[in-house]
Amino acid sequence: MKEAMLHFIWRFQLLNNLNLKTTDGKDLRIIKRGLWNKIDSGPDFSMGQIETDHRIWAGSIEIHVKSSDWDLHRHSTDPAYENVILHVVYEHDREIEMLNQRNVPTLELKKYIFPEVIKNYDELLQPGMNFIPCEKSIHLVRQEKIKFWLERLVIERLERKTDEIEREFAENQKDWERLLFKKMAYSFGLKVNSEVFEIWADSFDYKVLTKIQTRPELVQALFLGQAGFLDIESDDEYVLKLQDDYSFLRNKYKLFPVDKKIFKFSRMRPYSFPTVRLMQLATLYSSYQNLFVYLMGSRSFKKIEAVFYDLDYPDFWKNHFTLEKESSRISVKSISADLIERLIINVVIPIKFVYSKSLGTDASEELIEWLRELPAEKNSVIDGYSELGLKAENAFESQSYLELKKHFCNEKKCLNCAIGVQILKDVR
Repeated sequence: MKEAMLHFIWRFQLLNNLNLKTTDGKDLRIIKRGLWNKIDSGPDFSMGQIETDHRIWAGSIEIHVKSSDWDLHRHSTDPAYENVILHVVYEHDREIEMLNQRNVPTLELKKYIFPEVIKNYDELLQPGMNFIPCEKSIHLVRQEKIKFWLERLVIERLERKTDEIEREFAENQKDWERLLFKKMAYSFGLKVNSEVFEIWADSFDYKVLTKIQTRPELVQALFLGQAGFLDIESDDEYVLKLQDDYSFLRNKYKLFPVDKKIFKFSRMRPYSFPTVRLMQLATLYSSYQNLFVYLMGSRSFKKIEAVFYDLDYPDFWKNHFTLEKESSRISVKSISADLIERLIINVVIPIKFVYSKSLGTDASEELIEWLRELPAEKNSVIDGYSELGLKAENAFESQSYLELKKHFCNEKKCLNCAIGVQILKDVR
C-alpha cells in the first residue's frame, strides 16, 4: 500500500465509515474529510472535522501507511502539525507519544476500506501489463467520461509543449526562424534519425542558410554536404556541381560536416532515406525564404499542407534515392501526406500556439479545430487503444491518447487519471 493510494481513498471516502472506531476503541465520526493538500508542505488534509467522545474537533488530518511514519517524518517537532486532530494510517504498528499526550486519535484504515478498492488497485499496478494498466477494466468506464478526459489531455499536452518550446526558443538565441528549422529537421529525420538530424542541424550556423536561401543549388549543397553525403567519387554532373558548391561554402563559412556514418539507412523504406529527406528539406527552405512568417500567418492548415505539396525537386532525384546509386524505377520523391500531417501536428501547431501567446493572442481554439479536422496519427500507441475499443477519429483524439500513454499509463499514474479514478471508485 502506498500513501498516495491512502490519500485517494480518503479523498473519495472509499471506506465503510458508518461504525468507525479509533485504535483505542472509541467511536469516531467523520464530519468533513478536509481539503487535500496536493502541493504545500504540512498535513495532508486541512479544515477537517471529526466527532469523538461526544466532542467535535476541527483541524488537520495526517495520513501515513504506518503509524511509525509520524516519527520517521519528524512531525512531532514540526509546528505545522500541532493542529492535527486525526492520524489516519493503513497499519497501526506503534503508539506515538506526542499524539497520545495531546489525545489525538488514530484511525487504522485497513479493516474499513472496501475490498473492491484494493482489488482494483492491485489489478492496475500488477507487473507485466500488456499495454496499459487498466486494459482489463477500461471497458467499464463510460465513453462520455473518457471523452471529457481526452479533451483535458489535449490542453495539457499543448501547455506542456509550451514549456518545451519556450526553453528551446531561449536555447536558439530567441530566434523563431532558427527554432522552426531545428524542429523541422528533427521531424524530417523521422523516429529513426530524428536525433541525428538534430545534430546535423546544429552543425552549422543558421545564418549561413539565410544568406544562401535564394539559391536552391547552394542550399542542397549545404544540407547534403554537412551530412557528409558529398564525400564520394562520382562523374554525375549534378553531384559534381554539389561538391563544388559545398567546397565553396565550406571554405567561406568554415564548415565541418558530421560523420555520415551516424545516419541510419538499414531497414528503412528508400523514400525515407536521410538523403531523400535532406533533399526535401533543402527544397522546402529554398522555395520559401519566409517559411516561418507564412506558416504562422496561415489561418488554415490546408494552406500549410499546400506548402509541402507544391515543391519542385531536382530531376536527379527522380531515379535516385542516394547520391551514389541510380535506381531502376523513376518516381517523384515528394513529401508523404503522413509526414506533412505529422509536421503540422508536432511542429507547426505547438510553435504557433506559443508564438501567438508571445504576441498576446490566444490561438488555442483555432488550433484545436485544426486537430479535429486532421486525420489521426498512425502508430503502435494509437493501434493499441483501438484494439481496446478506443479508436482515435482525428488528430485531436490521437494526440490525447499519446499524452495519456506517455504521461499516465507508462508511469502508472492511475490515481491522477480520470479513467483510473473511475475504475478505482467503482466499488458498488
